[in-house]
Amino acid sequence: MYQSFNANDTQANEVVAANAADSMKTVIMLYDGAINFLKKAIECAENGDLKNKNTYANKAADIIVELNTSLNMDQGGEIADNLSSVYVFMGRNLVDAILNDNVRGLSEVIKMLSNLKEGWEHVVGIATGMESCQAIMSN
Repeated sequence: MYQSFNANDTQANEVVAANAADSMKTVIMLYDGAINFLKKAIECAENGDLKNKNTYANKAADIIVELNTSLNMDQGGEIADNLSSVYVFMGRNLVDAILNDNVRGLSEVIKMLSNLKEGWEHVVGIATGMESCQAIMSN
């Protein structure tokens, strides 16, 4: 009927929550990296440095590919499917922007990444708040 309280279960839950928060923070850092590379790519394009524009845009594209391949499609369900679609769309925009020297395409990907980053930051904030509550309640 009633499940007994087990300190090991609480500790295991705290470890899982901490690992999830760390993973989310890693995703945020990857978004930051891609955004920064794209800003550098735009700056290079504006200065006529197409070689470095392409280098930085490709680095951002590599991050987006990594974000997409790291999705757990089995456990992520609809969210993972939707994120994958967004990442593929961003990748196509970047290829188009690189091939056609389209700075606007780079800016659009920055906006999408910024929106995703903001969403993940919100989730991390909630997870961090939950961890704090669990820590207070377990003491």
